Amino acid sequence: MEVKFDQELSREELADYLTSLGSQIRQGELHIAGVIQKLPTQSTVEIQVKEKKGRLKIKLNMMLSTLEFYDQPRREAVEQVGEKFNVVKKRLGTSFANLKKAAAQGKLPEEGLLREFLNDCQVFAQHAEPEWQAEMDIYMSHVKNLEQAFKLSNFEMFQHEMADLKTSMVRCHQDFK
Repeated sequence: MEVKFDQELSREELADYLTSLGSQIRQGELHIAGVIQKLPTQSTVEIQVKEKKGRLKIKLNMMLSTLEFYDQPRREAVEQVGEKFNVVKKRLGTSFANLKKAAAQGKLPEEGLLREFLNDCQVFAQHAEPEWQAEMDIYMSHVKNLEQAFKLSNFEMFQHEMADLKTSMVRCHQDFK
């Protein structure tokens, strides 16, 4: 389920909406866009308030696990995918760091390090959520360019693609984390 709320509201309308949202959270069920989502008793909340150049920006990010409402087979499947994803993500971070170390020494990495990174990227791409696909496509195009730079023994191009990959990762994390 994904619902995006983007609307101009008066201060009173916003207060009413947030009051209604608070009541729903207190009752343990969220009613949005015709969907009822049960809520767990615990949550992780991040609130960021920033005033800059005459504008007040407030971000509320709530993370609530809904796994307790899944039946056992579905819960196990989700947990298993999550564990695999985290393992792949960690491995990808390590292989990227190894490539950065090699590039910092002013040389192309050993082929084995590059192969490890390329394989990790392929596995990671298989775990991509549909809403990440556009960013994943951009990322994977830089991965192909990195591989091409290695094949051409073009260190400058390799460094450029490493920087582009880092930018792509940061942008993706900002958009989807």
